[in-house]
Amino acid sequence: MTSRGFTYWLIVAAVCSVAATGPNAPAAEVSYIDVASGQSYARQQMATAAKFYGLEMEETVLTGRRDTASAVAAIGDPNIVAVVITANTLSALDQQQVLAALRKHGHRIPVLIVGVTEQTDSAVLRQWSAGAIAGCKTSAIAQGRGSYTVSSVTDITRQLSSHRFPLNQTDIRYMIMDARHGAQLLMAAKLDSVELPVFANVALGNQVLFFATETRADDIPVSPDPFREQAVFATLAPQLMFLRYAAGLRAWHSPASYANLTIDDAWLRERYGYVDYVKLLREAQRHNFHVTVAFVPWNFDRSEPAMISLFRTHPDRFSITVHGNNHDHQEFGLYKTHPLNKQVDDIRQALARMERFSELTHIPYSPVMVFPHSISPESTLAALKRYNFLATANSLNVPSDASAPADEEFALRAVTQAFANFPSLRRYSAEVPIPESQLAIDAFIGNPMLFYVHQGFFAAGIDSFNRTADTVTELQPDVQWRSLGHIAQHLYLTKLRDDGAYDVRLYTGSTHLENTQKRESTFFIEKEEDFALPMDVLVDGQPYAYERVGTQVRLKLLVPGGKSREITFRYRNDLNLAAVDISKSSSRVSIVRLLSDFRDNTVSKTAVGRWFIRSYTDKRGDWNRAAALLAVLILTVLATLRFNRGKRALPVLRSPMSQLQDPNVN
Repeated sequence: MTSRGFTYWLIVAAVCSVAATGPNAPAAEVSYIDVASGQSYARQQMATAAKFYGLEMEETVLTGRRDTASAVAAIGDPNIVAVVITANTLSALDQQQVLAALRKHGHRIPVLIVGVTEQTDSAVLRQWSAGAIAGCKTSAIAQGRGSYTVSSVTDITRQLSSHRFPLNQTDIRYMIMDARHGAQLLMAAKLDSVELPVFANVALGNQVLFFATETRADDIPVSPDPFREQAVFATLAPQLMFLRYAAGLRAWHSPASYANLTIDDAWLRERYGYVDYVKLLREAQRHNFHVTVAFVPWNFDRSEPAMISLFRTHPDRFSITVHGNNHDHQEFGLYKTHPLNKQVDDIRQALARMERFSELTHIPYSPVMVFPHSISPESTLAALKRYNFLATANSLNVPSDASAPADEEFALRAVTQAFANFPSLRRYSAEVPIPESQLAIDAFIGNPMLFYVHQGFFAAGIDSFNRTADTVTELQPDVQWRSLGHIAQHLYLTKLRDDGAYDVRLYTGSTHLENTQKRESTFFIEKEEDFALPMDVLVDGQPYAYERVGTQVRLKLLVPGGKSREITFRYRNDLNLAAVDISKSSSRVSIVRLLSDFRDNTVSKTAVGRWFIRSYTDKRGDWNRAAALLAVLILTVLATLRFNRGKRALPVLRSPMSQLQDPNVN
């Protein structure tokens, strides 16, 4: 065999080896048993919840005795982490056979009975619940009148305990429970002072059975609204709580809980508006939060030495990220007024200016873009990816020229790659009330909780954020407050495989993958890619082999116990920072930035000034139209006055002949 042929077969063998050791072939982890096939509402909800957690669901449809035996056999599969049985299937199954099959696992496999309605046989419900659930009824309700309430059962309801969620239904199916037989209420529809059970569990010896009524929420559109989670989550809450309890580490989960506070527009001067960095540091230390400054790159050479020193000595509390470039209004707005090529130039200049900022201050910055005013169109996100930004974080994570994806995963996760295959993060304004139930959902799911404010937020006191920080800590005691860059580099999901290795889903182009186990572990990594850009995959700075499977990049990585590896997707581009002009040559931009400083450091010092700033931000168009109208009125008045004054002063012109004839003329 020639050396070329040997090399060819060596490559083939390597690729086959990667494929053979890649993610597990789909194995049933959730056994779903029904008496009818098809997309029933109950099945659709379970499939959605299973997909959200990365669990493979296999359906068994009972049409005869042989199918019943197959269902019992499926329950005994060693890969199973949860069993779901529709309520109208219970009478077709032998309860003792099912419980016996579950006992073969040697540990408890939770069972969920879904789709309980008033048509469900009451006698069968009593049998399967040991008398704890006596039946089901339906109650009509006025839409928007009630709410869902979650009980406090720590190992199941977790951070959702004692919180309320929207009830978007016109009728509610609820269970009749007999407390004497040990039923445990997990979730109820609350109408005034009445609680109607919709989710509960019962212990049968060592076996735990869960029961959930059928819920058919009215149409809930998935929108860019940052608070969209609550209504969508409420319709899936029983299924999501059950599968998280059942699957544990076998379900997708975040490596840790993260949070961040970002102050937009500020730069390193003391004070900036109402931001006193020295005092803010004390509050951050006392209430354990981290402050990122969304820094306008135009300010790259304006930092004060004392503030540079403060940020450099406290990287655990202060950090810097990128806030546009010049921050002149809508510089990353719609392309009809701000062409894509100009936005790309702004991105390149922003990076060059931030590099110069780091050279001058020795303070690193996070390549996370916070767009001024609002998120850009989608093609600008593609440009951020090309120039190796990690993510973008904004109040809306849907580009200005795009629509929200119509799927529940988008509604529930704080990050999406649906646009230009680039991570877009959602954040909350802490300047307005944030529903605590929203934060409870984020904590339960594992979403990073990102907050932002402007300097005027601290007009009421430098301690203005403390209450929000404390609320987050109460919901998630082990929360880690970190910089946006740190959070972006830990923005991945992981789940335990049945062979003891881990599957990992990456979101960003640079990830610090941590092995929290004491032993060396194998990680099977996947990342969605559109392959629109040439790229290199690096591990700890060195090129690393990967496999392309459809729209995914896959690789296998060994990580020693207690250690981490850095995985980088480096996209090749034409950026030459040394060739980018970072000068402030535009007098218009200079005036805009100086007026912005005047607004934040002078106008905002009065209540009237703060009202004007808030009003102008919310109703910019109205104010601009009013200003234009006022300018027209002023010009009209001035023109009229000048015309009238000129008319009065104009001399009477007479012909020479008339002057000779006038007796008053000498």
